[in-house]
Amino acid sequence: MSCTLFKAAALATLIALPAHADDTLGIIGADLRLGFSNHQLEGGYVGGMVDVAITDNHGVQFDLQYEERTNGGIGRLGTVIYMTPREGQKYGLMLMVADKNDASSTYGQIGAVGMFEVADDINIEVRAGMGLSADNDLDWITAGAGLHWQATEATRLYGQYDIAEFDEQSFGAISHEVTFGVQTRIKDSPVSLFAEASHDWLKGRNAADGETTLRAGVSLSLGRTGNNQPAFRVSDPMRQILRRGLY
Repeated sequence: MSCTLFKAAALATLIALPAHADDTLGIIGADLRLGFSNHQLEGGYVGGMVDVAITDNHGVQFDLQYEERTNGGIGRLGTVIYMTPREGQKYGLMLMVADKNDASSTYGQIGAVGMFEVADDINIEVRAGMGLSADNDLDWITAGAGLHWQATEATRLYGQYDIAEFDEQSFGAISHEVTFGVQTRIKDSPVSLFAEASHDWLKGRNAADGETTLRAGVSLSLGRTGNNQPAFRVSDPMRQILRRGLY
């Protein structure tokens, strides 16, 4: 799986975005993100999300991201097949596959996700899963939670926490990642600015000190997301491991 493949897929997402909210195709919304990071190993990244309604109570969320890095870019494709049994609730099955350029590193993850509106404009997100690298014996289990608050009509605040356990003879650690972010729409346009801060660290045999990363960028959102709730987060515990060059 090459860098060219992911860049081509990202370009296809860009081309598809103008055809938003086409009910005949089932597309109810799309989002494009362009951003950058202050981390010395990270560069710019591009991401796209498309939400498709299968029936009145079922949908599919597609996520595509390519992140440039000095030690090899990472392309990631995530899918969430979800159902919306009632207003303020959606949950489903999450699948993710990713590949790191300039190295033999392809991995995937499967899990369950859920999102619940607990108060007006406040949603809680939960997730759990397991993953496996196709190029070595590394596997993991992971869980996480998030909070989304639509503070105003134009501004959303969010927080995320993910934990994963890697327990192999050659590598053992428990990874943690905490992220806080804000996204605000520019007047009445579909364009928003976002900024977020992430802090991650490892505990266990292969412990590593915490690192903080700041990211910022611009997004273009068209249509809406499933059940009018925020899009699901597709977690990636290997992201920190590969950035640190530990496996």
